[in-house]
Amino acid sequence: MRISSLVGLAVAAPIVAFASTAEASTFIYNDSHIPGNVGAGAFENIHASFDDQSQQLTWSSTFSTVNGNLANGAWLVLNDGPNPKAHVQENTMFYLDGINKKLTAYTYNGVNGSNSWKDATSTYLNSWDLAVENNGDERTFSFDINMADINGRDDLGQDWEGTAFGEKLGIWYHAVNDLNVAYNDNGTLDQFSYSSQGWYDTKNQVAERVPEPSAMAGLAVAGLLAAKSLRRRQG
Repeated sequence: MRISSLVGLAVAAPIVAFASTAEASTFIYNDSHIPGNVGAGAFENIHASFDDQSQQLTWSSTFSTVNGNLANGAWLVLNDGPNPKAHVQENTMFYLDGINKKLTAYTYNGVNGSNSWKDATSTYLNSWDLAVENNGDERTFSFDINMADINGRDDLGQDWEGTAFGEKLGIWYHAVNDLNVAYNDNGTLDQFSYSSQGWYDTKNQVAERVPEPSAMAGLAVAGLLAAKSLRRRQG
């Protein structure tokens, strides 16, 4: 009985380990011809993805020119369902600078405006490169960054989540035209102003859950190990 129990535990261990891996998924959101205010150009498409294991975040958005206006900057907040507005010190606020091709992140102060970067209650988080692609009368902003360190911070308040989403996604996205932007030597924003803006604000958008291939492979291996052990015990 002791040997049988130990064998059972040996089989159960990899199955439990692989089951944990199997929970890892990437959540993908795509939308096109998006309704919204076109003060800085029309929202042609949006793509977002989030890996809930590695916490890799991707974002891409394309604008087209409307009445001579085409976005050269934006600000963005993403969360796991509700409209991000008024959610104080819970999420990351990204500033997209299409002129200098730079992405800057602060904690979002919950205000319906772009001033988190200069709010004394907000915290500068990091900056990265922003990809900017121009194609005729269209412009695309995109980035691919890892949020693990920022999401995992424990010094930003008990409500802090950073940027993460699953099967539901909330988006607060404002595009701006005629961006005037400047930076301090440490990378923080010193200026972020504009002449006009457009916006797309929404809540509880559905993201597609895609299990990671490694997780599926893990389940298959776990099944083979269990079957092999069972045959041995029956033999």
